[in-house]
Amino acid sequence: MIDIMLAQDRYNNNMQYAHLNVSQAQNLAAASTTVWDAGSDRHVVITPTASDAYVSVTPNGTTTVPDGTGTGYSLGKLITFGSSYTTIVREGERIATSAIINVVSIGEV
Repeated sequence: MIDIMLAQDRYNNNMQYAHLNVSQAQNLAAASTTVWDAGSDRHVVITPTASDAYVSVTPNGTTTVPDGTGTGYSLGKLITFGSSYTTIVREGERIATSAIINVVSIGEV
């Protein structure tokens, strides 16, 4: 028998491995709303590059930029500077942000 060691994070959670498709990496400016990839669903990693960011994934045609107040798309998800968030962006959805973020696709094309 062979013991197989899995990598763990600082909280002793087993880590998962995936490919980062950096050829599709994209920096989104503050107050921007953009279509990530209208052709298919994507797993993405969102990382603020300069400060905390409120981020929301909205249906195509919704241009509300999150600001941390209100409800729904205007509220957004707070992603603190120095951390990242992984989510799925469906075909035709948009990513809106209150600060500059970097978006990288996970997986093979």
